[in-house]
Amino acid sequence: MSDVLEIIDSLPGHSAIVIRHAQRHDLCGPQSYWTCGLTARGQEQAREFGRKLAGRFPSFRIFHSPVKRCEQTALAVSEELGLDRVQPEKALGLSYLRVSVDEGFLEADRHSDFIRAWFGGKVPPGIFMPLAEARDLQIAYLRTKIAETRGRAGNGSRADNGGRTLDIHITHDWNINVLREGIFGIRHEDAGWPGFLSGLAFHDGPEGMTAVLGDGRKKRV
Repeated sequence: MSDVLEIIDSLPGHSAIVIRHAQRHDLCGPQSYWTCGLTARGQEQAREFGRKLAGRFPSFRIFHSPVKRCEQTALAVSEELGLDRVQPEKALGLSYLRVSVDEGFLEADRHSDFIRAWFGGKVPPGIFMPLAEARDLQIAYLRTKIAETRGRAGNGSRADNGGRTLDIHITHDWNINVLREGIFGIRHEDAGWPGFLSGLAFHDGPEGMTAVLGDGRKKRV
């Protein structure tokens, strides 16, 4: 189960978690990028995640990458939380890709370790944004979303969000790698590949936004 659940109760005020979708089917290449969905186990993982979140914040909003597996994860979590709306967001998909999905996957397939090639500057910046730019793009999106929660109810929440609000952003393993390495310098070779429903958290405060890992490490962003 998700590492972010370890720190949920310590998150103050308006906070967010960014997690990978639940378990998907094995074959998710460029032809099925949009349509590849969750396995039965993935559906149950997402429901269990929702059950573990229930009651821990007075208000929730859920956003997801506009692909089937992320939408299915969002819907399963939302059902357990009693929410009536989930919202697709392009920023949670391949927003750092400057070409088509087919061209992006073609470039990725050229490398035995695509993430290391990309983050190491060996992938043309005209295809994928450099790591720092991709990181900053995702942080800007999260900062905007957290700011929306101040004094405004949203996205099917059951309670007034003038207190603690948690935004749930459901995305992909590449995006989690961008944030982990771009913010904390955590290489997947050392920490392992991001697991299903794993990720990191963010919260807003008087001095700005802070990223938080499941083990409690923090960094201002």
